[in-house]
Amino acid sequence: MSERKPYIRRQDRLWWASRRYRAYTLRELSGVGVAVYGGVILAGLYSVRRGPDAYAAFVEWLSTPFAMALHLVLLAAMLLHGITWFQTLPKTMPRLIVGGEAVPQKTITNAALGMAMLCTLAVVIGALS
Repeated sequence: MSERKPYIRRQDRLWWASRRYRAYTLRELSGVGVAVYGGVILAGLYSVRRGPDAYAAFVEWLSTPFAMALHLVLLAAMLLHGITWFQTLPKTMPRLIVGGEAVPQKTITNAALGMAMLCTLAVVIGALS
């Protein structure tokens, strides 16, 4: 009896950098931006815990050009991550049928994004008042 050798497809080491996978790679890298922003928030909370001087130093750091540029990059990463997150929603949930018709994926995505924007607006208004 002979054993068959399994077929193993060759995979380029830089497959993720090819044009075909660029959107996927950017979406996954945006998760790193979310983690970095979480670190910035945790650093702010840690500075609050250390006292008024540490918090004042943190706020002063936030006004540096580097921190402003970092926040712009992180904002772009957060927006990309959030939008692509909601775009996967209709692909991962059971098909939604209303009135005997399947609801289009774009409608589900737009409804979810709209609800997220409304919740964000409510939090901002609540924080400002």
